[in-house]
Amino acid sequence: MKKVVAIGVALIAIAAAVVFFFPVITVNKVEVQGATNADVAAIEDAAGITAGENMLRIAAAAAAQRVAKVPWVEKVTVARNWPRTVDITVTEHDAAGYIKDGSTPLAVDAHGNIFLSGIQPPGAVEFARVKPDDEQAIRAAAGAVASLVPELRQQLEQVDVPDAEAVTLKFKDNKTVFWGSADREKEKAEATRIVLGREGQEGTTWNVSNPAMSSVRG
Repeated sequence: MKKVVAIGVALIAIAAAVVFFFPVITVNKVEVQGATNADVAAIEDAAGITAGENMLRIAAAAAAQRVAKVPWVEKVTVARNWPRTVDITVTEHDAAGYIKDGSTPLAVDAHGNIFLSGIQPPGAVEFARVKPDDEQAIRAAAGAVASLVPELRQQLEQVDVPDAEAVTLKFKDNKTVFWGSADREKEKAEATRIVLGREGQEGTTWNVSNPAMSSVRG
C-alpha cells in the first residue's frame, strides 16, 4: 500500500514538473481592463506577456511593476484567469487639474501628485498662481476639486492657489467660492453644493472656509 502511495505521489510530482517546465497550459490572450486614457498597446508591451507563454511561469508581479510605469496608470493588478487568459486591470489617475511650469502643463491627480508632463487632461481645470514645487498648495487644490460632487466639478473653470491656506474655486456664471485651507474637505464640499444651488446668485462670491458658517463675501 505504501509503495502504491509513493508511486502516486511521484507521478503527481512528475506531472506537476511537466506542466511547469513545459508549455502545456499556455496563454491564449491578454485582456486589459480599466484603461480609458492609458494606451492599451503600451500596457500590453510593458507587461511583456505573450500568447503561447506558459501560464504557470508568468511573472505577474514583475509585469505589474512594469505596467505601473505607463502614463496614466496609478494602480495595476496582473492575474491568471484560468485556463488560458491573463487579466491586466488598471486604475487610472483621477486628473483633478493641471499647473503650468512655464508653458508646459503638468497633470495633477486627486491626491495632489504630478503624474504627467506636457499634457493638459481633458476636462481638467488649471491650478493658477501656484508654483510646481509648492506641494502643500497643489495638494490643497487637488483635495478641494476631488471633494466636489461630479456636477460641480463639471462647472468648475479654475482654481486659484496663491498658497495652501487660500484656495479659491471659480465656477461658471462668475460664481466664486473661497475654500481656504485643506481641512474639513467633505463639509466644505457640501457647503459649496448648497450655496451654488441657490437661485439668482450670479456673480456672487461665497466663503466656505468655515463650512458651518458659510457667508457671502464682498
